[in-house]
Amino acid sequence: MQNEKEFQMRKDICAEIEALEGRYQTIRAYLAGTEMDDFEVVSTLRAYKDDLSLISAHVLTLYELKGQRAKITWDSLFNNIDTALDTIRISVQPKSRVTIETALNMSEPKIEQVMDFLASLKKSL
Repeated sequence: MQNEKEFQMRKDICAEIEALEGRYQTIRAYLAGTEMDDFEVVSTLRAYKDDLSLISAHVLTLYELKGQRAKITWDSLFNNIDTALDTIRISVQPKSRVTIETALNMSEPKIEQVMDFLASLKKSL
């Protein structure tokens, strides 16, 4: 029973990481200069944060099933994404690209490091 549950969780995590990777590529493309509607960018960033939060919960559960402790250390990224979203929302003329880029650059770990970790996790599952 536990093996079946763990197998399904691994499968779910891989699918969620793949969806997150797609959102990450959209964010990267936007920051590299691809034109996008502010609504689309904000929606993608919000969905990225929600997906990352869900993946984090699954990763913690997977470690618990193995009898191991784990700590997710990307609170800074979550907080900076929230700050960027709030800044864009309340700005009269939001500079979304600059706001998002600044928020992601201030995070520790960086979004790239989080994605590298998740890519490695996906390979190990």
